Amino acid sequence: MASYGDMITLLLCFFIMLFAMSTLDAQKWKALTESIKESFGAEGTTLPEEMEVPAEVITQEVVEVVEEQMSGEEALEQLQELEERIDRFISEMGLESAIQTEVEEVGLVIRMSTDEILFELGSAELKPMAISFLDAVAVILRETANQVWVEGHTDNIPIRPGFKYPSNWELSTARASSVVRHLIDSGGLPPERMRAAGYADTKPRFPNDSDEHRYLNRRVEIVIKPLGDIRMEYREWKASSQEGDDAPREPGERGEGSSSGEEEGKKEEEEQDQGGRFLE
Repeated sequence: MASYGDMITLLLCFFIMLFAMSTLDAQKWKALTESIKESFGAEGTTLPEEMEVPAEVITQEVVEVVEEQMSGEEALEQLQELEERIDRFISEMGLESAIQTEVEEVGLVIRMSTDEILFELGSAELKPMAISFLDAVAVILRETANQVWVEGHTDNIPIRPGFKYPSNWELSTARASSVVRHLIDSGGLPPERMRAAGYADTKPRFPNDSDEHRYLNRRVEIVIKPLGDIRMEYREWKASSQEGDDAPREPGERGEGSSSGEEEGKKEEEEQDQGGRFLE
């Protein structure tokens, strides 16, 4: 049978191993050592007050605290406020036809036309107008702790031989990665908050049965994730905003009494199910 001294030695080794594997936190370590000292009558070990903690550790802890404390209602309101700020900038630049925003269950979605603002045909190199818009969005996003996920989408027309990318899979992924890289390198967003994915033509907004629909399907979407679970609050908000206006509409059609700021919100009934997008 192990002696009392052996047990104390094993406990000490166990706590040392946990400390070595964990993220350094001065306050937590101080509380741990004080607890050990009180329990076993041993001298506790404390960290110097001037010890520096890496900035990325502090940032991650702040994000975790925000995520833990923000309710669904608060998270939804934050996304709506971000949408208003981004919409004002879109209006100032005259980009309403190329960029739309919409709060969805997965977060705030910024939908950008690849043809009109982002890229040339078959290219993943950002146009100057796209760079200006992304720089402005980055300024807003630097003030937040939200995760930012970027999705690339194409229509169903195969890429012709001779282009840089052999298929729509490579093209959509490269375009999403190009947006993410710019937001990190030029926009100053932390890489750990970013994700990029390419879906080719597997998640169209509309059937690829006309030039207009294919144009709408060629897009890159920036999804600003909520800082809390907004599913219940989102469904209640959508139900109240669409009360008495349940008839499906064609893209761009507006119901009576609808304001221009609500136009994009009414497209949800026409959109295909996007349950596969980053739901966590």
